Amino acid sequence: MARRKNRKRLIFWILAIVIIISLPVVFLKILPEPPLTEVEMAGMSLAKARDNQAEIYATDLYDEANQYYDSAMSVWRKENERFILLRDYSRVTGFASLSVEKSEEALKQTIISSADLEKTTTNKLNKLNELLKEMNGALSRFPLPEEISSEIARGKLLFSEAKIVYSNKQYTEADKMLNQTESILKSAHNKAFDLIINYFKGYNQWSQWMEQTITESRNKKTTAVIVDKYAGKCFIYKNGKRVNEFDAELGKKWMGDKRHKGDNTTPEGRYRIIKKKEGSATKYYKALLIDYPNNEDKQRFQAAIADGTLPRNSHIGGLIEIHGHGGKGADWTEGCVALVNSDMDKIFRLVNIGTPITIIGSISSFDEIFKN
Repeated sequence: MARRKNRKRLIFWILAIVIIISLPVVFLKILPEPPLTEVEMAGMSLAKARDNQAEIYATDLYDEANQYYDSAMSVWRKENERFILLRDYSRVTGFASLSVEKSEEALKQTIISSADLEKTTTNKLNKLNELLKEMNGALSRFPLPEEISSEIARGKLLFSEAKIVYSNKQYTEADKMLNQTESILKSAHNKAFDLIINYFKGYNQWSQWMEQTITESRNKKTTAVIVDKYAGKCFIYKNGKRVNEFDAELGKKWMGDKRHKGDNTTPEGRYRIIKKKEGSATKYYKALLIDYPNNEDKQRFQAAIADGTLPRNSHIGGLIEIHGHGGKGADWTEGCVALVNSDMDKIFRLVNIGTPITIIGSISSFDEIFKN
């Protein structure tokens, strides 16, 4: 009997010990498991979308993913405040899954959108490069007003900055900057072309003066000089044929006909040499004084005074020469034509008092310059 009681006690204590040992395992099994993996996955997906600039290229989808992630975290915090056995993380898991789904959609849309924007931005870069080539080419020869020159300089600076942003694959920002650049440069381009087109209205007159000068040289078997302001050239004709050409530097604001003293514009028209200077007679090595202002210049000047387009205290100016000390690589005179000294030696030997000097805006037409 005693043995049976002892055996029962032993079994009881063995069972009690087994139950006590098993309780934590059982307890742990019935505890709700925190959704660590799901939330971590949602955070990683969101970060990947963000790193690829989904907030820019897929804003709505990225915002949804972010909101679902925030909801998952908010619900998780609330559940953690409840008694451990009553916690329910199913909503946390649901929000985390939705966040992953929207992040992946945002990433896909970002890849497509960024590729499209890269293509668009590349096209804009190429078009602006072509525009700048034109502005750095034929257009750059013209002495444009400070307002337009400043606008062009601002556009070029912004374009350089946009290229750097583009190279860093920040296509949205690059696109915005290129749109600004395009607006600035096209505005400056149009203003410049309006001025140049207006200037080239004198082309027929220039062609007529040039033909008359060459014809005179051919018929009278004499030397003549033609200055092409756009080309920056001084051409020598003998018996109607071109025999020499020299690089020429002009007035700082050569585009247009000279209107008054101090406008830094080289005059246009048919003139003649009235004096050859050298030695102490000139400060420019050698010089050929022309008969500016001629009668036509005087008539235009008086008409401008009369109609109020020039102030009454204006002066017509004079002392326009072809002279030495050129070779500065820029237009710098107050209206004269400057040649390097060695070229002045040559022209000085070829011309005489009375030699025709014809100054024109351009031998080439507007279309020849800008449509080639």
